[in-house]
Amino acid sequence: MLLFFFILFPILLMSMFGYMYPSVPKSNPNTGTIGTAFPNLPVSLVKMDDGQTANLIAAQFIQISGQQGLFTVSETASYQAARNQLVLGNIKGIVIMPQGFSDALVAGQPATVQVTVDETNPTTASVVQSEISAVFNIIGSSISAQNINNMDGGRVNPAFIMQPISVTKIPLITGVSSSFQFLAPGFMALTVVTGSLQGVATAIAREKEQGTMDGLLVAPIPHRSIILGKVAAQTVRGLIQGFLILGLSMVFFGVQIYGSPIIMLIVLVLGTASFVGVGIIMTAIAPDQETAQMMTMILQFPMMFISGILFPIDQLPGWMQYIGKAMPLYYAADALRKVIILNASLTTIMPEVIILVVYSFLTMTLAIPLFERAMRR
Repeated sequence: MLLFFFILFPILLMSMFGYMYPSVPKSNPNTGTIGTAFPNLPVSLVKMDDGQTANLIAAQFIQISGQQGLFTVSETASYQAARNQLVLGNIKGIVIMPQGFSDALVAGQPATVQVTVDETNPTTASVVQSEISAVFNIIGSSISAQNINNMDGGRVNPAFIMQPISVTKIPLITGVSSSFQFLAPGFMALTVVTGSLQGVATAIAREKEQGTMDGLLVAPIPHRSIILGKVAAQTVRGLIQGFLILGLSMVFFGVQIYGSPIIMLIVLVLGTASFVGVGIIMTAIAPDQETAQMMTMILQFPMMFISGILFPIDQLPGWMQYIGKAMPLYYAADALRKVIILNASLTTIMPEVIILVVYSFLTMTLAIPLFERAMRR
């Protein structure tokens, strides 16, 4: 078993990074081609102006986005409804055409498009912002060409000729003090869940090798009490580590907490419980401590990169995204970001909480009988 995982680890590592850094098509401003590593991201279009010109520009934006494979655009009736979808993670950005957009262009004045992006993921947010700007630059260039052809010596606003449509950003979060604001929740979740996984797997495997587990098993206590004791110890350690990271982030990097600490605690406990069960299952299968450590490393190291902690999950191929979203770390980190950054309520993160509860129940239900069976061998 050790030899199998020893060979599997480098193969898995190289395959993962090979898919994580795909080749990005080059952009060509002469032909209006926009290259992207994040194809077909979902965005919402909110038209507050129902003028003919606004409808024409919106149709061009949808057409170019689809042809270039940049965005999957859906229209939403109001900004608040679109913002709720952004907070839930269903879309990656919002494009707003404000009132007066058509009147400005018809009058020969520059018009403004407003954009809100998912700032809980800085990399994706930057890509969405720049690609939306690139699409409207293409539309604006065609408008400028038409205006130059129709000048006929008349007076035309130079700003309208140079840039008929500009893109401005509406921040999703106000008062954010540092970019680490978006990374701290992910590191917090990563430290808690992987520390719990590694801790319980190493502890049980070491006690099996040293023989101290035999002493615990002959003690006049139920075997399940031993498991619950390990779970409780690793949960407390994980929570201490997680809140230590958050405290240091607040003191040294200006991270602010906008959400409820109680909801944060619930998410961390569920995330820890789900991985403690996985750690017990691994120790029940592994014959020795070295194999258990190799098994946990194979799980936790790739999980750092495919669960949206350090890299946007949208950058991965579709099948690898399914693997990342099958891991509880993805949901723990996503829920923590929404709570800490967006002040999300328990109702808002209920889908993530339900998945973590189900994962915790299933892993612990499987871990307890496997552990008892392994100890009887």
